[in-house]
Order: sequence, then structure tokens, then C-alpha cells
Amino acid sequence: MTSQNVASARVDSISERSVQLETPLGPAEIRWQGEKLCRFVWLPQGTRLKRRPLPDELSDPERDLMQDVVDYAAGIRIDFAGVPVDLSHGTLFQQRIWNACQRIPYGEVVTYGDLARFAGRPGAARAVGTAMSQNRIPLIIPCHRVISAGNKIGGFTSDQGISLKKRLLDLEAGGQTHIKMPQKSNFRKMPK
Repeated sequence: MTSQNVASARVDSISERSVQLETPLGPAEIRWQGEKLCRFVWLPQGTRLKRRPLPDELSDPERDLMQDVVDYAAGIRIDFAGVPVDLSHGTLFQQRIWNACQRIPYGEVVTYGDLARFAGRPGAARAVGTAMSQNRIPLIIPCHRVISAGNKIGGFTSDQGISLKKRLLDLEAGGQTHIKMPQKSNFRKMPK
């Protein structure tokens, strides 16, 4: 991890560490609780990050993950399936869905219904969508690889919204995907 990519780092306690870093897809923040990753967020475009040295408390696997995120954003195929994650904030169902989602291979997509089946809960596509919206570790738990039936993009929880989801899918495909984006509506509310 080069120091030019690391924007800031903070240690709240020995058990919680966070870093902010620049990537080719924009700024991101990674947070660990104990030995597990507990948060990943794409920060809003234009976020200005302060340069600070990495804390000594970061382990080699944490430093490796930071480099992997930067490499992924640069278009290098990275497998995050083995990254230890903290899912304790979710229900047992959500944890099951997130575990299944973390195993979706790079460059592949599944539908919400497919993911429900993979997790042993056929017919729970809507609940899968809710679990995806509660995912605190996107990219590592690659909810961008989960789309709606009919090859539609579905939702994405990020300040950049589904446009970032589409960029991630295109990056992994090595070009434009054929995932359908929603049509812009000309509908306007009638004045009262």
C-alpha cells in the first residue's frame, strides 16, 4: 500500500481501526472491529481526505486488504471471499444471505431469487433485497453482483446509487454489461 493512496487512519481503540483511502473508483473507508472487517463504504465523490500515516496497529492482512481494494478498483481481479467479516449486526437470515453473497464469484451476477435459493430460502427474494440494503460491507460482500429478475440492475445502497453498481459490474465484465438500467421518467408531480 503506497502512502499516496492512504488518506487518513484512525485508531479508536486497539479493537477498532479505520482507514480512508483513495482508489481509482473514488474514496473509500474500511473499518475493522477486532480481527474482522465490520464496515466498508464508498465515500461521496469529492470527499477530501487528509493525509496521515498508517497506524502501527494495522496487521499485515489489514494492509493487504487495503491494497486489494485499490487493486480491485484499478481493474485487477481480486477475490474477497476469504476476508473475515463481522456480521453480528444482522439477523441469522441476513447472515446466511451475506455469507452466500460473499461467495458469488468475480464477474458473475445472480438474481435476488437465486441468492435466496443458494441460502436455502427459496421464495425469499424480497427479504434478500432487504438484507442487501443492510449490508455494511459492500464490495467484500459483493451485493453489486445481485440483480433483479429480467436482467435489471435493482438497487444499491451508496451515495452514488445504482450508477456505482453499474460501474462495478462493468469493471468486472471488462466492458459494458447488458444489465438494464431504469428508464428516466418524464413524469412530474402535479402542482397542488
